[in-house]
Amino acid sequence: MDTNKSKGGKPLIINFLRRYILIILLGILILFFSVQTESFLSARNLSNILMIQVTTGCMSIGALMILVVNEFDLSLGYLLGFCMMLGAWLSQKGQGAAVVIPAMLLAAVFAGLISGIMTVKFRVSSFISTLAVGITLSGFTTGMSGGNVLSSNIPKVVIAFGQKRFLGLGYCTWAMILLLAVMYYILEHTSFGRSLYAIGGSERVAYLGGIKTDRVRIIVFMLAGLFTGIAAISQLGQSGSANPSYGMEMLMPAYAIALLSMAAYKLGTYNIAGLVLAILVVGVGVNGLGLIGATYWMEHLFNGIVLIMAVLISIWERHAHGLI
Repeated sequence: MDTNKSKGGKPLIINFLRRYILIILLGILILFFSVQTESFLSARNLSNILMIQVTTGCMSIGALMILVVNEFDLSLGYLLGFCMMLGAWLSQKGQGAAVVIPAMLLAAVFAGLISGIMTVKFRVSSFISTLAVGITLSGFTTGMSGGNVLSSNIPKVVIAFGQKRFLGLGYCTWAMILLLAVMYYILEHTSFGRSLYAIGGSERVAYLGGIKTDRVRIIVFMLAGLFTGIAAISQLGQSGSANPSYGMEMLMPAYAIALLSMAAYKLGTYNIAGLVLAILVVGVGVNGLGLIGATYWMEHLFNGIVLIMAVLISIWERHAHGLI
């Protein structure tokens, strides 16, 4: 009997790598940066890693849900920039947190609703419909900003949410942890979560099984918008300003994290537990590169490599599960 083969006939090392590749990668990154700089493992820096990843992490939750139902939302990056600019613009007009925060969240959900209706009801490809919504949002962002960075009168509540800490972790980090926990429960233990995976498996079969597929898909787009709105509040609080050119550079890292979730916990399936590991991998990599003084383009290179790896892992896992 060949002890180097698993019961399924595949080499044990391959199955081991498939199951633990994210944990192994995270361990390698932590070890490397710990050797390179003593400040990496400090409590303050570990807290900073999580705080900085809130924006991408919240967006990646929305991206994951979109991917689960076999869609793709290109508007999320534009939406992030738009919501930040809307909050800064309202702040400049003298509005407080009681107006700014609900306005950012409602605008994000409404944008998701428009994307959902165009995709689901009018049968427009999600690539096209969300790109159209995103470009429209970009126009509004530029119009509100006048091409300038807005930073005056940002509400103290928003600043506190983005920068203050409780028990060593940022308020925004606690919010992301809560959001991840809630979405884990929803996707793993509720009928709504099961309906998302059913639609992703086969929308027609899900419909014949009694799932209101159109309504569920529209809700998913709205939730992706909501999570992006939360990310925008966090980022506005962290930066204390809104830049009209900001947003789109966060889109691909968010999707890379969502794709990487397939490489842990429930292999071949987008899942929240895998998403948490992916968030940590990207956060540790970006933070570590900054600490060792890597040039600015190294971060883009790292994100690009992560995205390529995420796509390859996605293809690998789908092929392993007979999905392609």
